[in-house]
Amino acid sequence: MPVAFPGLSVREAAQELGMSPSAVRQLIAQGELRASRFAGRIVVDPDHLHQVRAAARPAGRPFSPVASWVLLRLLSGQQPGPVSPSRLSQLRHHLRSDDPQQLAGRLRKRAELAFYHVHPSLLGDLAAEPGCVVAGRSAAQQVGADLAGDGGPLEVYLPSAVADRLVHDYAADPDVSVAVANVVVRKVEPGRVPEHEPGVAAAPVVALDLIESGEARAIGAGWSLWHDRLDAWRKHDAHGR
Repeated sequence: MPVAFPGLSVREAAQELGMSPSAVRQLIAQGELRASRFAGRIVVDPDHLHQVRAAARPAGRPFSPVASWVLLRLLSGQQPGPVSPSRLSQLRHHLRSDDPQQLAGRLRKRAELAFYHVHPSLLGDLAAEPGCVVAGRSAAQQVGADLAGDGGPLEVYLPSAVADRLVHDYAADPDVSVAVANVVVRKVEPGRVPEHEPGVAAAPVVALDLIESGEARAIGAGWSLWHDRLDAWRKHDAHGR
């Protein structure tokens, strides 16, 4: 009995995204589109492809992870961390002037995305790991996003070293599709993520996670929260901070 092909070919993914196969391969190489190998062929995860397409990736060179977190800390009303005065001035200008949708899209490389499946009984232990910051849909209600319910996987930001030992400590399976994953991990350097309260990401961070979720209601809630927080920052900035 033949084995079903578990995903999309690079050419099919390119047609879905409206780009060339070489551009799709570049997304895969950069870790921005989840793929694996099956019978010697590259197989694109269809659920993750739909997330990428739904995020409406705008044109514009993405900010580096360091610049992204400076911007998000500023937007969250927190100290930006080590950054030169000239670079800080440039980043403040982006917050004041950039189109909100393009600004959000340029923050997409703030962290490395990974998907895992762990035993459900261990999710609470995972959320309590040192340096873990709950985000996305898992933190939506806590930061005021208009999104009822807490369904879906646990979404967290984790230091890379913690995320890399999940497979051992939690018997986590990292080789799962987006549809099967019950943990979404965004790997980031320790101390980068601004927090709303201890262990919970600040609203602008949660907004971006929701925008990139691929789920219509979450995307809408994310854009609403993003615009609200950016508008509030701009009004505050206009009055001399």
